[in-house]
Amino acid sequence: MAVSKEIKEAIITTIDEVFRKMNSISWLERQKAMKDETFKNTEKILYCFNILKEHVADEAAYLGMINKRKSGSVVRYSKNKVEKPDEDQLLEDRIASYQRSKNDVERIEKALKKIKDRKGYEVIQMRYLQRKKITENGKETEEVYTYEEIADALSGQQGYNDNLNEKTVRNYKNTLVRDMAIFLFGSDAV
Repeated sequence: MAVSKEIKEAIITTIDEVFRKMNSISWLERQKAMKDETFKNTEKILYCFNILKEHVADEAAYLGMINKRKSGSVVRYSKNKVEKPDEDQLLEDRIASYQRSKNDVERIEKALKKIKDRKGYEVIQMRYLQRKKITENGKETEEVYTYEEIADALSGQQGYNDNLNEKTVRNYKNTLVRDMAIFLFGSDAV
């Protein structure tokens, strides 16, 4: 396949522009962006931890989900062809997914154990691992505790000051989430 001179020039110009933009961002700015992402990802993981843990608790049910997917819309894409995966391939993919999820749960549990004895751990528990139950119009829902509610609940208890405020609660949370990010993502979080 012949590529015209104009297309080659457009490609080269585009590549040069990308490199120029990448080089205009300092190494420190790129590192900070990566650090911010690991912090946000750690928070996302913590918010979903209980659901993920519940999800992998029953291996048979997890793997049994494959039998519920009898849809004709499940398609596997490879380089040169599109095909419907066979039952063995679906099962293999599901087992691999289960193992990844199980490994993630174990990594999160290890990171939580590392910070368990640190001041502020209760903030992590209340903010991410526990939910307050609210009944409205006969329907029960769960919501995340606010920083103010956490401060009120912990104020004067378990070594916290009587005048624990929202800002201090956020500081505890940020410190421990950053530490967990290092346990989960390694040097990318530093």
